[in-house]
Amino acid sequence: MSTQHASQEPALIKQGNPLDSILCDNGPMPTARFIIRALAFCLDLALILGVSALILKVTLLESFPKAASIWTDYNVAMQNLDYAKRMIFDMNGTNPELFEIISYALGTTITVAWFYFSTGEAFFGGSSVGKRCCRLCSISTITLGEPTIFSGIVRGGLKTIMFFSFGIIGWAAMLIPLLFNKRRQMGHDLLSRTAVIDETKLQGNEALTRTSTNPN
Repeated sequence: MSTQHASQEPALIKQGNPLDSILCDNGPMPTARFIIRALAFCLDLALILGVSALILKVTLLESFPKAASIWTDYNVAMQNLDYAKRMIFDMNGTNPELFEIISYALGTTITVAWFYFSTGEAFFGGSSVGKRCCRLCSISTITLGEPTIFSGIVRGGLKTIMFFSFGIIGWAAMLIPLLFNKRRQMGHDLLSRTAVIDETKLQGNEALTRTSTNPN
């Protein structure tokens, strides 16, 4: 008998993370699949780029009065393929102001994105316009409730930086973790200790639970 008990104890110690049974398709809080998250992000990105374009339309010309002509000259030069290849790797050397214009536009877009994502995560129940349209929301994996203001700001910042600032490396840091966890958490989810819930499946599981407990 003592031998049997000794062999059974390690099995209890090796049990998986309890979150895996909560944040799963058949659990009480089903996580969103990548495709629906990508759709929500595309909706958010379209809104972010639209707002950024409106801001840049006003502020860019104030900061760089010759921005339109500089950009036109760059597009004309791009028609010469050999010259264009050199310009792509040496924008600053070709026209220092062109590099400043691009940096200013990117910085404005990043600021808008960070503010947009952080505000939604921290003050609107872990949501955004894209997430609302797709019936998704972020939750804290610590409390299983809405993200705190701090974690919302952190999550919005990480998401923005990974997507806009590091190119392929940032995108890989976002997506690769999906292959190694059962809760469908991306890189910024893991770092901010959050997960994205599919509210349509959540309601379906609640209905199933009510039916099973109250057959009449």
